[in-house]
Amino acid sequence: MKSLIVRTLVTLTLSAALSPVALLAQDHLNATIPFAFTAGSRSFAPGDYSVRQLTNGHVLLIQNRKDGTGVMTTVMPGEQSKKAGTYAITFKRYGDRYFLSEVSGNDKGWLLFPSAAEKELIAKATTPQPVVLVAASK
Repeated sequence: MKSLIVRTLVTLTLSAALSPVALLAQDHLNATIPFAFTAGSRSFAPGDYSVRQLTNGHVLLIQNRKDGTGVMTTVMPGEQSKKAGTYAITFKRYGDRYFLSEVSGNDKGWLLFPSAAEKELIAKATTPQPVVLVAASK
């Protein structure tokens, strides 16, 4: 557990320092999210968002396109989109709370680690309902 925390902090620190050079244009997705949601350790209001993979492949930048607020979060490899040319952003819904859980595209997929708030809901034996939104590649 301790090594995971240290590795995550090192990854985020390096990503923050290198992010201006590290963004990949082909992995830039845009989506309109019609509900408030949590990604990593941060909560966001409904709005237009972009998702970008950083070059190390294990960090995503989720950013509000209007005001630029965002969060970098570590991810693990996931499944690519089942339909060519389709990009999707998947959330887990617990009652009225939404947590970003997966981003998938043509040749890549990323799974987000559950946040502390989501882990609390899981511990209470709450079953999530998946919510999938279609995203556009930019």
